[in-house]
Amino acid sequence: MSLGHQLIKEQLFFRKELKERVFWFIKLRWIAIAGAALCSYALFFLEPGLPVFPMIILILGVAFYNILFLFTWLRLKSFPSERVRPFEIFAHIQIVFDLVAYLFFIFLTGGIQSPFLIFVIFHIILAGILLSPVSCFIISGLVVLIFAGLMALEHTTGLPRPPGFFQNTLLTGDLEFPGALFVFLILAAFILISAFLTTSIKLSLRVKGRELLKVSKALEISNAKLMTLYEMVKEMGSLYDLQKLMDTATRNSAVITGVKGCSIKLLDEKREKFSSSYGLSEDDIAKEAINSKKEGMAAVMCLPLKVKTLLLGDICFYSEAPLFFDAEDKVFFSLIADLTALGIETINRELNKSWFLAKAAHQLRSPMNAIHTMLDMLQKGFQGPVSEKQKETLNRCNTRIKLLGDMIHDLLKIGMRRTETNHSGVLPVDITLLLQKLTDLYSPRALEKNITLTLQTAADIPRIYADEQLLDDLFSNLISNALKYTPEKGEVRIAVSMEDHCRIKFQISDTGIGIPEEDLPNLFSEFFRSENARAFTENGTGLGLVIVKEALDILKGTMAIESTLGQGTCFTCRFPVGSASRQPPLCR
Repeated sequence: MSLGHQLIKEQLFFRKELKERVFWFIKLRWIAIAGAALCSYALFFLEPGLPVFPMIILILGVAFYNILFLFTWLRLKSFPSERVRPFEIFAHIQIVFDLVAYLFFIFLTGGIQSPFLIFVIFHIILAGILLSPVSCFIISGLVVLIFAGLMALEHTTGLPRPPGFFQNTLLTGDLEFPGALFVFLILAAFILISAFLTTSIKLSLRVKGRELLKVSKALEISNAKLMTLYEMVKEMGSLYDLQKLMDTATRNSAVITGVKGCSIKLLDEKREKFSSSYGLSEDDIAKEAINSKKEGMAAVMCLPLKVKTLLLGDICFYSEAPLFFDAEDKVFFSLIADLTALGIETINRELNKSWFLAKAAHQLRSPMNAIHTMLDMLQKGFQGPVSEKQKETLNRCNTRIKLLGDMIHDLLKIGMRRTETNHSGVLPVDITLLLQKLTDLYSPRALEKNITLTLQTAADIPRIYADEQLLDDLFSNLISNALKYTPEKGEVRIAVSMEDHCRIKFQISDTGIGIPEEDLPNLFSEFFRSENARAFTENGTGLGLVIVKEALDILKGTMAIESTLGQGTCFTCRFPVGSASRQPPLCR
């Protein structure tokens, strides 16, 4: 999974630099044209013998081809980012045209003794930056040869001597041998050394840039992997179904690591058995053996699923590419294995705890019912006369027994919910009708406390696809809590409406005792009750909101709570109108 070769091959950063510099070269040329025009205008007055007219023709020619270059750039700009070759050719053409124009300018301003001769270094530097080292040295060599030709022509009087204005300037001196050779060697060395230094620095910077790009790309990929892993852990943390957790782990692990397939085997009676797979053949899974040739696997890495010293099984990653896994992959895959093992162990522990609670609650139900029946018989005098003091004691016992019965009922409900591996009882539910039935059910309790209980439903509420029992648990617990913690002559309002085309908003507000702000984070903890709730009434198991939260999680819903101490509380639940496979087209 090494990135180096592909990353260096692409050189995205330097491609972008080339495209930007090509346009920058066009803008720079306009500055040079303006400078040359001003220089020609000044020299017209300083040196009457200077060939100004040919210089003006040359400047106009440069301006003309720069306009053509500008139009060419506008067309090249729309090319895809991976097409860098046209920009390289375009850069070569610009530099060649500029050098030809520049050499004509040198010829017109004094030949080898022109004071503008030194500016050729800018083209060498630009060629070294924009072009390959070979192209830069070729251009430098051509410049040296052309200057050698100019010197030879001047030495043989093939060209006229420069005007008087350029006599005794930068490279004035004896053009006879060996003076001319000395001047030429200095100029050639200056050009070639400049080309060497420019290309050396550019190559050094590019090597460092490639290394930086490799590190940056590796960090980006690592960050993307960790973010995806974080989302995977979040998703696994919201699951109570072991099979769904393992399926999520194999699917996400394959996607994160880029392998062809992934499988989890759990120990079953001291032997490993396929429990979940992704990207593998169902036949091989059924036979509990992977056919490498059939699956096209060339490399496999298996890691144990362990929590401390407890071995749960293993997780395997399958690749189609040979030698796909390296040391870094092993470290990352080990992290996935550890997180998956923790998730599996957490669910197993929760399932065992829920099984124990359900079993214990089930075993307690019968004796609790028997105790309640016997207390009722005593209270009604079937076993003989009962004094008022004894009746008071029996009433308190009945209250406690009823509270304990409610707790056993809630524990059974939570245990069954958590150990349930399939919540697929999805049917169309008329939520308006369901809420109306619940309102009618709780109206007598509201009348006992002289509480106003109102239901407001929007007209556009559709039938939703969900488990009706989940919705019943959700709504009944919230309505029951609102009535329980609202004083006499209070008000409880229920409202349901469409949040948008995809989600329903259920809201229940009361004028009750409210919830202290510091207790809000603990509301969904098992057996938790606020101090003001305990003081207000003894009734309450501390499990109602746990049931609400777990029902919402299964329904893929969310909850918001607003509460003011002594003034009331508002619970707002939002959940989709259907399961993932039954969402309306606009919501998918």
